[in-house]
Amino acid sequence: MRSLWLLLVVGFAAVSLPSAAAAQGTTAVRASGAPVASQMSVGVQRARVLPAPLPAPPRADTRQNRAMMIVGGAGMLTGAVVGGDSGTLISVGGAVVFLWGLYQYLQ
Repeated sequence: MRSLWLLLVVGFAAVSLPSAAAAQGTTAVRASGAPVASQMSVGVQRARVLPAPLPAPPRADTRQNRAMMIVGGAGMLTGAVVGGDSGTLISVGGAVVFLWGLYQYLQ
């Protein structure tokens, strides 16, 4: 109970004491999204016309890349079923084909 009381007193003291910046007389600048008087304007203003966004470039056909990912996944599965050294070789080859297809697909 005594340690809890001590912890509460120390915590209250730390919160209530002034910070080092306030003790030195400096003020911290806080960024805020709130409107301030320096940003306000009065009167008629020209409407700002934003430029139209550029359309996305056309994407190339991804059928071959998707097929490579499917074949690579099937190769990994086949290698896992076969097992042994030959299965490991088939799995690694399937992983390479899968990763190359994924890389090309994401480009």
